[in-house]
Amino acid sequence: MSIDDIRAYIRDRILMEPDLSLGEDDDLLLSNVLDSLRVMLLISHLEESSGITIPPEDVTLENFQSLRRIHRYLDQRRTAA
Repeated sequence: MSIDDIRAYIRDRILMEPDLSLGEDDDLLLSNVLDSLRVMLLISHLEESSGITIPPEDVTLENFQSLRRIHRYLDQRRTAA
């Protein structure tokens, strides 16, 4: 899954704002782009589309703060699996 895939899902499916600009390093959590419910929707999608399990203890600011961090986290989980 690419950064663009993650960006599109957040924009189109979670926020329903297809014209919203989301940079790779924009803070998604502290800027309230993603709240707790939206994070859970994103995690469900990521698990389903990538075939990995994201444990609750991994849902941290470090792993889900930006598109780049989410992408890096997914790569690490796939490598570890």
